[in-house]
Amino acid sequence: MIESELSYMELGIRLLMSLIIGIIIGLEREMHHKAAGLRTSVLICLGATVFTLSSLTFRGATGAMDPSRVAAGIVTGIGFLGAGTIIQTRGSVHGLTTAASIWVMAALGLAVGIGYYSLAIIGAVLSVIVLNPFMMIEKAVKGQKTSCTYTIRATDTGPALTKIMDALRKSPSEVKRLKVSDKGGYHEITFFHTDEDEKQCKFADELAKTEGVVEVEADQGGGD
Repeated sequence: MIESELSYMELGIRLLMSLIIGIIIGLEREMHHKAAGLRTSVLICLGATVFTLSSLTFRGATGAMDPSRVAAGIVTGIGFLGAGTIIQTRGSVHGLTTAASIWVMAALGLAVGIGYYSLAIIGAVLSVIVLNPFMMIEKAVKGQKTSCTYTIRATDTGPALTKIMDALRKSPSEVKRLKVSDKGGYHEITFFHTDEDEKQCKFADELAKTEGVVEVEADQGGGD
């Protein structure tokens, strides 16, 4: 039964559990260089828990509690945050997994806030399973392809862009989110590319040897 007033120890336990769940899922997201990393995941989970705990003390004019209003607000509000991580380019959508993880983090934080510990723990474990072993299964189904976000710094973009276009003609995978910007003293080219692991490594090596290229960074898993 949910009580309107909780002891400091109970409040501490719920906030600590929320923190731990946020760290566990946040570390997985951070290791894969996702937009919603460690700090974001922890803050989302803690925020949902604090909102829920606060709602337990709200009383209407009749003295009856209605914490469901705040819970409904959390569900609606987190949708806007998740929508901000979704990017649509050239007919493809990226960031759906990140948006879904934000949604789940809020749900777990809410479960901890009302004291439903078993649900929160089981939900956290299943979330980690979906984000890791399921990703390996997904890669196997897709043919062991890797998604990389490339960042190329060059003094002359001409040769580098030519190399990228040549790679496009040879590869069935398309380059997405191609952007060229002037960083003062050198140019920066960023793009998203999906291909087989060996071809990704060869592609990165070829880019690094291109005339005018100073540095090449390839971050795996930048798609969602």
